[in-house]
Amino acid sequence: MPAMRDTWIFGLTTASAAAILVSIAAGQILLALACLVWLVARPRRITWPGYTIPLCAFMITTVLSLLMSSEPEIGTGVVMKFVLFSMGVLAVNFVTSEDRARISHSTLLSVAAITGAVALGQFALAYQRFSATGALADDPTVLARITGFMGHWMTFSGEQLLVWCAAIPALMVLGRSWALPFSVVGAAIILSFTRSVWLGAVAGLAVAAFVVPRRMLIGVLIPMILIAGAASSLIYRRVSMSMGPDFAPDTSRIEMFFAGTRMIRDHPLFGVGPERIYEEFPNYYRGNNPPAYYGHLHSNVMQIAAERGLPCLAAFLWVIFTMYGDLIAMLKRASPDVRWPALSGLAALTGFVVAGFFEYNFGDSEVLLLLLFIVSLPYGAIHDSQTRVHSDVGPHGVSV
Repeated sequence: MPAMRDTWIFGLTTASAAAILVSIAAGQILLALACLVWLVARPRRITWPGYTIPLCAFMITTVLSLLMSSEPEIGTGVVMKFVLFSMGVLAVNFVTSEDRARISHSTLLSVAAITGAVALGQFALAYQRFSATGALADDPTVLARITGFMGHWMTFSGEQLLVWCAAIPALMVLGRSWALPFSVVGAAIILSFTRSVWLGAVAGLAVAAFVVPRRMLIGVLIPMILIAGAASSLIYRRVSMSMGPDFAPDTSRIEMFFAGTRMIRDHPLFGVGPERIYEEFPNYYRGNNPPAYYGHLHSNVMQIAAERGLPCLAAFLWVIFTMYGDLIAMLKRASPDVRWPALSGLAALTGFVVAGFFEYNFGDSEVLLLLLFIVSLPYGAIHDSQTRVHSDVGPHGVSV
């Protein structure tokens, strides 16, 4: 009976992570159900991920920033989002075998491929409309980008990025039959025309390339190269627009950077307060035409430092470096047949970090939940495999 409850909670946790790709509401409902069943059944004692202490430091410094804010009522949402961190704890405690890790990644890739296919259909329709009107508002490379089932292209492309990066090492165990879903997700990333996600995908691929067999790596790259070649004229258009001196998305990011540094200079310890960038930005902007949107500063580092202070930024970086350290340690000590979940976590984490230099993806609940799931599941899957190996070896190193 306890094993059955354990399986149910694993299923709810994986379903929650996959549902995030379709609906944040469905994902959070399933996450709440998984937590509720765990609290009621308690089939096993809690195992905490290695980044727990840094994460607690991040939460404490966030609360301190909120308490020191001139408008704390505005920022209560960031504290309420702490419940999302339960995804990492669930993944550690219930993705507890290499088989479960394989099921989890295949589920994510399947759902991501479906959402990617929907997005590709959106792109075809948007391109047809843009060809007829030529209006910037209809341009599928700028203002009419694909969103899948999400409300914004940044959320959609951020989710696809994490699944795609994590899937590169997972293909070693999933097999060639998963090449098509993987390519669909890759096509969606290319046709999302989100430059930060492109950079994150290259970084994630580079991390996986150190371990993934060369033949498989070539197989991964060929579909991406073909898709990019077919869309080369649109990619050139997107990049050339970015290099223009008056390209608003880039000039606004530069303005936000300097405004953020002024906020940090004036409020180094606790920031301007959670969710108060929008209120404070006009006070720190030095130009004549403010950006169309300045609800956040389009960078994880700048946003957290300006909003919550340098101690909170230090705690955030502590979390990230601890994740890296733990995953690299797992990669080194795990047997070759079970190290792929750690490599998937490293690739996804790297894609997230690189993209996060140019976008506040940490503030996106959907992206955060997926990241926590992918990065945390190796803690359970690899630790369990090592425990089984040690328990099967007798005092003289003979399997018993």
